[in-house]
Amino acid sequence: MTWRTATFVVWAVLAAGVAATQVAAIASTGRWPTLAGLARAATSHPVARGAVLLGWMWLGWHAFAR
Repeated sequence: MTWRTATFVVWAVLAAGVAATQVAAIASTGRWPTLAGLARAATSHPVARGAVLLGWMWLGWHAFAR
């Protein structure tokens, strides 16, 4: 397996995990927060919003820059 294939496999596993988490949250009828609820809670405070922005920028730089 090449590194390129391994990278695609990791991204596919992460996407499947996110999708499964969202489906489980919707099926729990309010017991667990959805991804939108988690994002809303994570960005409700200005300092946390800045931390999320910096984390997103770091992830984008390291994952997609070549």
